[in-house]
Amino acid sequence: MSTLSIRQLVATLLFLHWAALWAVGTQAEIVDDIYKARLAVDGRDTRSLSAARKAGLAEVLIKASGDPQAPLSPAAAKALDGAQAYLLGYSYEEEEQGALLLRLEYDEQAVQQLLRESGLRLWTANRPLVLTWLVISDEKGRRFASVDAAPQANDVLRDSFKRRGVPLQIPLYDLSDAAAISPGEAWRQSSSALIDASRRYRGAELLAGRVARLSDGSWVGDWRYLDNGRWRSRSSTADSLQAFTDAGAELVAATLVEQYGVNLTADTDERYRLTLRGVRSFEDYTVLQQVLGSLEAVRSVVPESLLGDQVSLRVEAETDLQQLARIIELDKRFVPLPLEPGQNGLSYEWIR
Repeated sequence: MSTLSIRQLVATLLFLHWAALWAVGTQAEIVDDIYKARLAVDGRDTRSLSAARKAGLAEVLIKASGDPQAPLSPAAAKALDGAQAYLLGYSYEEEEQGALLLRLEYDEQAVQQLLRESGLRLWTANRPLVLTWLVISDEKGRRFASVDAAPQANDVLRDSFKRRGVPLQIPLYDLSDAAAISPGEAWRQSSSALIDASRRYRGAELLAGRVARLSDGSWVGDWRYLDNGRWRSRSSTADSLQAFTDAGAELVAATLVEQYGVNLTADTDERYRLTLRGVRSFEDYTVLQQVLGSLEAVRSVVPESLLGDQVSLRVEAETDLQQLARIIELDKRFVPLPLEPGQNGLSYEWIR
């Protein structure tokens, strides 16, 4: 074997090792504004309100499904014309700069029913946190999209992820980050450098972007997302930086919906047994039932048996066992345990 081949093999093995370590222990957070929208409006007149109700519902459909094309389905397009029926309430607010904003809140159950009628998946509210390294190159040079170096790009990135319902973690871009990775390494999208620099943020998903502004004002670049040990890539040419960062958020959302999206059009619900150890008090049991019962994929939770600190539950869910496990394990209080001989379903240690 040649020296070059050996080096390539070693580099590949190191990357797979780093990627495997990175894939363990995904960090997640509850997205609590999925069914809310906040839009700039021209005024408080009826026409502006009507347009905002429609735009707000379209945004909510995208956040709830993870699909940017969700508002284009026939059922959704019809619902947008009657967006008032999905609206719980709204209020206006004025910013210091004089801009008028409209806050809208939509009916969660009605929106989920619309997803069902549209044949769209429901992306559950507990969603993986996504660590995002972004390097921009323009007339000011090449730099990270940090608050200090590129505040506008930082704001645009945050806005894109918020409108897609993707929890975003931006690196601190402090001295530790500067020592771990340079803008040049991030621009080259070096797998080893990105993973190594991201170790301090362990638990978050990993996304890397690079984008350059061309002389005509357009933006061209690439996104790379580490998905279970392999990179997913997307190139983008956009009229604006906002459109480019939207593409990054959409890449992440599309990937995560494949793993956590619930198929609402399934004809029958499935029933599974969950065995949990570490349930040492009535309070533990109450919290446990509340946590499981609040998952969008779960229809009901029924206790079957209690022995010492171990409880057995019968869970009715709108998804298969593998996906149910992925959704449950986003909550780090559920520590997976191996099944005992003859045992089926899922088994966890409950840690509060």
